[in-house]
Amino acid sequence: MEVFLALFFFGYLTLVALIFTRHLFPPAQSGPIPEKVSEGYDHSEFVLEVEDVDKSFDQPVLKSISFQIRSGETLGVLGKSGSGKSVALKLIAGLLKPDSGRIFFHGKDITRMNERDLLNFRKRVSYVFQGGAVFDFLNVRENIAYPLRERGMRDEEKIAERVDYLLEAVELENMGDLQKSELSLGASKQVAIARAIANDPEIILYDEPTSSVDPIIKKSLNRLIRKLNKQEHLTSIVVTHDLRCIEMVADRVILLKEGIIHFQGDQEAFHSSADPYVQAFIAGRRFEETADN
Repeated sequence: MEVFLALFFFGYLTLVALIFTRHLFPPAQSGPIPEKVSEGYDHSEFVLEVEDVDKSFDQPVLKSISFQIRSGETLGVLGKSGSGKSVALKLIAGLLKPDSGRIFFHGKDITRMNERDLLNFRKRVSYVFQGGAVFDFLNVRENIAYPLRERGMRDEEKIAERVDYLLEAVELENMGDLQKSELSLGASKQVAIARAIANDPEIILYDEPTSSVDPIIKKSLNRLIRKLNKQEHLTSIVVTHDLRCIEMVADRVILLKEGIIHFQGDQEAFHSSADPYVQAFIAGRRFEETADN
């Protein structure tokens, strides 16, 4: 009897201790999936390096573009329609191959990867398409869970935990059961962003993330992108013609003009540039209006 009482008392104290500890130190919310950099990649200064890349279709689209991006940095790529912005993103994602030049991810040239290595690389990069590309046959929760299942995750509890975390991260709590037809365009873009970061990529590529939405929603999306880039420790490239978007989210700016990099530098250098084309772009004017200056 004494042994039973001793065991009961010990068990009771253990339970109290667990409850007390959980109250003081609640479990952390499901965050990024560990291990950003895949095995076999160098931990170099630059996450991504683009060297003298050319791409043509019927005519040249990109002409010897070169730039680097560091871990955790957000690079904004500006340019008018047809300047090569979206083509640059597709090259970086490995969806297109350059005609010449090289693209390095942690020191490995993705332009020379075989399909197996390219598939592994693509697991580290997410792409947010201009239209969002939310699946209309899945609800919001299932849209966000889709890449987790594709990756091979089978633990439904962990999937639910990750999805709940992402719904909160993109500010769509209590909207998990909605279908695409029930979402605003802005909310659809938020779902697309949540789905893009579900597998915890190292690089996220945004193609015109604020297009076709009103100014209030644009501001909200820009704030969300900036927050998530910091919260998820993402390296990001944001392609847009929306100067206000770049001002809110980017650390550095590239301005493309007819397939070449016309300007590259930080926000301060961009806005203080005396270059007529840069000044015209910032002012929202056609460059021809300043051609005589």
